[in-house]
Amino acid sequence: MAHYRAACALVLVLTAGASVAAQPTSAPTERQILVSVLDDDGAPVPDLTTTDFEIREDDVPREVLRVEPAGDGRHVILLADTSQAAVRATSHIRSGLEAFVDGMHGDNEIALVTFGGAPRILVPATRDLERLLEGIGEVFPRQGEAAYLLDAIDQVADGIVQRAPERPVIVAVASDGIDYSNRNARQTLDAVKESGASVYIFSLIDRRNTRANFGAFGNVDRQQIIERDMLLEQGPSESGGRHRELLASSALERAMDELVAELRGQYLVTYSRPGALIPPETVSVDVNRPDMDARGTPLRTQGERP
Repeated sequence: MAHYRAACALVLVLTAGASVAAQPTSAPTERQILVSVLDDDGAPVPDLTTTDFEIREDDVPREVLRVEPAGDGRHVILLADTSQAAVRATSHIRSGLEAFVDGMHGDNEIALVTFGGAPRILVPATRDLERLLEGIGEVFPRQGEAAYLLDAIDQVADGIVQRAPERPVIVAVASDGIDYSNRNARQTLDAVKESGASVYIFSLIDRRNTRANFGAFGNVDRQQIIERDMLLEQGPSESGGRHRELLASSALERAMDELVAELRGQYLVTYSRPGALIPPETVSVDVNRPDMDARGTPLRTQGERP
């Protein structure tokens, strides 16, 4: 039976290869990417045009056709750390979440999920500011619980794949305590990539949250720390988002205001992709002006949605 399955698989591969080889090159298509452009002070850069942007697919330059304000229409999932390590930062976490929803509600759907212990949905996706503020008021730390950041991002990304909303964004506020997630970094990063979401993470640094103080959670596997650090380093950068470390939780509200300004200042860049049978592995964006940082998240077409 194994030999039969292998033979069938080989036939399918060979047949598919012959079919691909026989297909003509398709006509060029238009693709779009959401782009954040920030100056040295972290402020959005306005009034950029097609001549300012450089788009590359697998390091091959593409023609930029149009540049316009991105507008609204995002699907944002807020992730709030309610683990024991976040106890001292809870009031600041609430203030930061309130600042974000106050600046982004309206034509953007926002959901709220906590991850002290198993991830839990506090507010399903909504445009209702009052409902969001009520949910934020229910953000309380859970004594004796570790964080499950990787599990939360993985589950949220899976939900995005299933629902396929427009312009998904994941925004997480995380303490620097122990993470007991069951998913590893590679699994979570793959889930984020499949979802097409951009990931923004704010890490709240508290020296009192030394890993030696979490003996109540049992022995901490060094690998758990490595997995979390890998996610923090690669998740935002690979998705067009950002990771910021805040040395005081009181800085979160301002950081959230800055994120709102960044998202509201994004560009929708349309470019041309030559007819191709294989999609590119990488899409990168840059601006040809000095002292500016550009990051992009490609938008999927309906045919690419899972």
